[in-house]
Amino acid sequence: MLVPSDHAPHAAPPVAPPLPEYQPPRPADLAGEEISGASRRLRALAALSGSLTDALGPEEAADLVEQKALSALGATSAVVVTLGPFPPPIAPSVGAFAPNFATTLTVVHAIGLPAEVRAALEQLPLDAPVPLAEVARSGEPLFLPSEQELRGYPDWGGAMINAGACAAAIVPVWANGELRGVLGLAWAAPRTFDEDERAFVLTLGVMCAQAIMRAHLRAAERQAREAAEQANRSKAHFVATISHELRTPMNAVLGYTELLADEIDGPISALQKDHLGRARASGQHVLGLIEDLLSYARVEAGEEVVRAEPVLLADVVEQSLVLIRPLADRKGLHIRTQGPSEPTELHTDPRKLRQILVNVLANAVKFTDSGDVRLFFHVEGEAEEAVVTMYFEVTDTGPGMSLLDQEHIFEPFWQADPMSTKGSGGTGLGLSVARQLARLLGGDVFVTRSVIGEGSTFVVSLPARYAGGAAGVRNESAVHLFTAMSP
Repeated sequence: MLVPSDHAPHAAPPVAPPLPEYQPPRPADLAGEEISGASRRLRALAALSGSLTDALGPEEAADLVEQKALSALGATSAVVVTLGPFPPPIAPSVGAFAPNFATTLTVVHAIGLPAEVRAALEQLPLDAPVPLAEVARSGEPLFLPSEQELRGYPDWGGAMINAGACAAAIVPVWANGELRGVLGLAWAAPRTFDEDERAFVLTLGVMCAQAIMRAHLRAAERQAREAAEQANRSKAHFVATISHELRTPMNAVLGYTELLADEIDGPISALQKDHLGRARASGQHVLGLIEDLLSYARVEAGEEVVRAEPVLLADVVEQSLVLIRPLADRKGLHIRTQGPSEPTELHTDPRKLRQILVNVLANAVKFTDSGDVRLFFHVEGEAEEAVVTMYFEVTDTGPGMSLLDQEHIFEPFWQADPMSTKGSGGTGLGLSVARQLARLLGGDVFVTRSVIGEGSTFVVSLPARYAGGAAGVRNESAVHLFTAMSP
């Protein structure tokens, strides 16, 4: 009797286990593969959706959709064609998209398509016997799983088979409920298109249409913006040219008027001198309007240049008042001023600062019939500090403004009541030009107080030293400061 032992000297070699018999894949395994493919397609759609948010052109958008289709489905070629203009033109009468009467298809982009096949698709008639045109006519997708179905379209199918294609899918490209084009895909082997894959290809067609539509709209928006900017430059150039042409003869008229008033050519009567004085005042007013137009045109065209230099604050204020006092005197108004007692030096553009003050003061005088206009100016900050700001507060006793009017007061050519300026004249540019110039100097102009029937207060804030290229911003602390100081 043999006893098994771990130390047996002649143990038999181990016997390999028998190979398992082949078992067909179970439904669960097949389901795993399907889930894997569906998951891959979902990831492709998510990636495509994220990528299509970028600023793409129509060709770039079509290329991205085609690339995702090739990688997710293993296709060998792809083509996107559009039906007529894309997006279609706007119908001006109804403000909606005009009906699409296109009779040809146009290739937007293609990948892996032989040159001769692509050339045949360029400007393809809508009634051509090819699947792309058929889908464009019917709006229904076509799935051709083998060469036999491809041969149902002799010319196109033969060319595709010669190029190595054995299956194809052609789906409509829909956008805003209308057919805009067709997406075509081809494979190098016969293919069975299940429901998920068909839905995936149809979704690609929709995403393709939306992407190209966005690209076209973005391009149209850019072109419209460029056209508007060009029109604005043309307008500014025209205003600058006509202002210059008006100013030259007006200066001549004023010059000859002054010669007559000075009796260079002989004595004149007191009545004649009075008439000449009125003519000169009217001419100066017209020159002021022309200067507003010219300044507005220069700023709008980006041609206004800052020439900063040292200047005494009191000198600029007095030069501004010299131009405004005659306007106030004619209305019986008194301009009261209050400022630093010690000389204050600024480093800014004196001509622009003078024009800002003249425009704001002239606005106050224009709308004040009784009472007075006050100009209070002071400096915030010490010379050693990094930021020193100059403030000019102009208060009138005019009619005041509503909150709605205050929102528009700085808009060019805007007037609360155009009839109110009929007697004094005006372009509605004074405050707009003042703010534009102030921001050009690194400051701003704003309203701190306005009460109906009591008057308004405007504040000009400017850096004491022009920094160069500084963009003016609304100084909220200054607004609160002057609002608190106002009665």
